[in-house]
Amino acid sequence: MTRPTRRQRGLTLIELMVALAIFAILGVLSYRALAEVATSRGRLEDNFNRWRAISRAVQRLDADLIQIAAPARRDAAAGGPPQAASTTAPLILGRAANGGGPELQLLRLDDNRGVRRVGYRLVDGRLDWLRWSGREAFGEPQVEPLLGDVRGIRWRFLLNNNRIDAWPPGDTRAVLPDAIILELDLPDVGVLTRVVALR
Repeated sequence: MTRPTRRQRGLTLIELMVALAIFAILGVLSYRALAEVATSRGRLEDNFNRWRAISRAVQRLDADLIQIAAPARRDAAAGGPPQAASTTAPLILGRAANGGGPELQLLRLDDNRGVRRVGYRLVDGRLDWLRWSGREAFGEPQVEPLLGDVRGIRWRFLLNNNRIDAWPPGDTRAVLPDAIILELDLPDVGVLTRVVALR
């Protein structure tokens, strides 16, 4: 009497297809998870670099405004004592040449050069830092890009609890405002407001 042969059981075609489908789904999910981690990391690095650039720009502005120098001129009589004069105000707010945006110029104390004129100008969405060799804005300044992707900038001046849009005002002999208010409009952040007290 012959023994019946034991039938060897293997994977059927349907079972094999189900296993392959499960492995494919797990592979796709793993790939998407890794891609999302890489994208998130790239976004975080971009945001970190952006905020670092904004922080550097604001620190540069603060450093110049904290070192602001009030000018003085001698009286009309020769050898007269120095007197503050609004005609030589250190802050000049206007529009830059060649279609540039708002420009602010000021006098600041410099360790190596004494009093020096510096400025800030918005041109084509870029905030530039301007430096002249002396007090006056003679010749072309050295231009250093400070911050890119800037939608707008607005300077306002606080004097006796009043906000003034232009400096120097015509009806006061004040050489410096009480504070400067900077509004920086960044498309990816919004409007940043910075108030720097000068007195």
